[in-house]
Amino acid sequence: NPKRIDLLHKKIQLFKGLVKKNRIVGFIPSDSPIQCCIVSGNSNVKKVSSCLQENGFDVRPILPPTVPDGTERIRICLHTYNTNDEISQLLHALKMGLS
Repeated sequence: NPKRIDLLHKKIQLFKGLVKKNRIVGFIPSDSPIQCCIVSGNSNVKKVSSCLQENGFDVRPILPPTVPDGTERIRICLHTYNTNDEISQLLHALKMGLS
């Protein structure tokens, strides 16, 4: 469905724009609906992902051996049904969890 594909691309661009606007560092450059933020260290990435999950976001930490040590990350999957407000709230919670 071309309309859904276009909507998904708009969600991705919104997400990336908010990452830049909020100066959230660690994101791997990607134009896909799967976005990853590097959070080095198993305990750190687990802490951040737990914080996001407690705020209602279904995100996953990606740990070694799936990724090399020191490149642990939060995996975020964007969908057409995510509202702009949800995307903004997710990034706000991520920024708070990283501080």
